[in-house]
Amino acid sequence: MAVLPHGATFEEFTGYVLERRGTVPLMELKELYERRLRLQSVTITRGETIRKMLPPEDRDLTMREREKKVLSEARAAGHTPERV
Repeated sequence: MAVLPHGATFEEFTGYVLERRGTVPLMELKELYERRLRLQSVTITRGETIRKMLPPEDRDLTMREREKKVLSEARAAGHTPERV
């Protein structure tokens, strides 16, 4: 077994760790399992929700392209935007 499945039970996890490391104290196994569960709950945000809120013509632009567009629109409207 190369990698444990996402929903692996504590018993499956224990078997996996013991197979790899040999003898491990029960307390350490519990801590490792809790850490594994916490790490699985981490999510990576890629900005998809924010992009869905943008107008359709802006959704495929990068952050830099969007910034240039906003700045050029502001200059065309007579504003002088400054970086903060």
